[in-house]
Amino acid sequence: MKKIALNVVGPQVQKFRVGKGWTQAKLAERLQLLGWNVSLGSVGKLEAQLRRVPDCELLFLAKVLGVRAGDLLPKRFAYKHLGPQFQSGKRLAIFPTRGEW
Repeated sequence: MKKIALNVVGPQVQKFRVGKGWTQAKLAERLQLLGWNVSLGSVGKLEAQLRRVPDCELLFLAKVLGVRAGDLLPKRFAYKHLGPQFQSGKRLAIFPTRGEW
């Protein structure tokens, strides 16, 4: 079964983080110092595209990484592959329901 990517910025976040020589823990620490209470696990899931990235988090990431928010978006993007994921009728909610815990 093909993995459904829940964000498109994860690989770019990882690229900029690694370029700075930071660990995921260091990135989480820098984000926390800016005011976003994010865990190391959440950063890992973000980079692995296993969780969504709301716009406000995109702003935090750009600020901490020293890039523009647009720099976190992929340069080339296959819209035809993403569209069906959001139109398939499958629930892709940000937060799990009680039965999904």
